[in-house]
Amino acid sequence: QDEDAEERARILEDMAQLKKLAVDYMHPELPVKTTDAFACGRNYFTRPSAPQDEDAEERARILEDMAQLKKLAVDYMHPELPVKTTDAFACGRNYFTRPSAPQDEDAEERARILEDMAQLKKLAVDYLHPELPVKTTDAFAYGRNYFTRPSAEDDEEEAERQLILEDMAQLKKLAVDYLHPELPVKTTDAFAYGRNYFTR
Repeated sequence: QDEDAEERARILEDMAQLKKLAVDYMHPELPVKTTDAFACGRNYFTRPSAPQDEDAEERARILEDMAQLKKLAVDYMHPELPVKTTDAFACGRNYFTRPSAPQDEDAEERARILEDMAQLKKLAVDYLHPELPVKTTDAFAYGRNYFTRPSAEDDEEEAERQLILEDMAQLKKLAVDYLHPELPVKTTDAFAYGRNYFTR
């Protein structure tokens, strides 16, 4: 029993060491962990005795060119991005509105077309959304109801319509009282009272 326990412990210890080596190999970005507060290390590639890298300058130039190309590609693909500069006195002007720009003969026609489109859009919105309020900049503008104006024609069926609506309201109230007996009784008489039918 003791021999098997020691063998098992040795096997588990070896497996733990193998796992640590595998993690160190697969994840070189992880920091080195140590319990020695005085342990130190140096960079293998920047040590004084390291051989001189003849391609270091060439590599630096290539990386700089790649950075410039990336910047140009971003500027080309994203013209909406603002221009970034460290010069506080840098300024620019619009290419199309510069004084020396050629006159655009179609500018007035384009402006008229855009104005017509804006008016058509407004009419379409007013037609499709009659529930929207009327917007005006005239503080003294006012309006009246077309159906209730003094010169409107008398509706002979108005009284009949009112009677029908009143009957429908009463029927709705009765239906609600019947379907929802749990609702409290509402009254406007402050002196009204009642008693329980079952406990009278």
